Amino acid sequence: MICLGIYLVNFVSGNKTVHTNSSIILYDAHCNFCSAIVRYFKQKDKTNVILWIENNNKKAVEIISKLKLEKHIDSIIWTDEKNYLTKSVALIKILEILNWKIRHLLKLFPTKLTDFIYDCIAKNRYLIGSCCNR
Repeated sequence: MICLGIYLVNFVSGNKTVHTNSSIILYDAHCNFCSAIVRYFKQKDKTNVILWIENNNKKAVEIISKLKLEKHIDSIIWTDEKNYLTKSVALIKILEILNWKIRHLLKLFPTKLTDFIYDCIAKNRYLIGSCCNR
């Protein structure tokens, strides 16, 4: 991963596309459920505006440290390397970036409720997606 201002070159997935958007998503690559969701979102990201990084990647570890987050945070993370969002708020941000209308529906619910649902899925994601162990 090479950082040059707001331009990010993605060597993580082998795709050497220049990202002019500073949206970065950190996700649990050890989880098959999480990886499947990320693959789906990547396919829908036609303009390639999001940089997807596995949370155990060297760049992800640097970002997590820089943002002073817990090392083993159990959430997808959206960041621009200055600010960050986690759990359902990060998911809604991804939907916003991808211009999906369902985000408006999700915003009608209180964050505590959507985070609770997110946490329930996150706790059981290894069962849902037949994930490999950490």
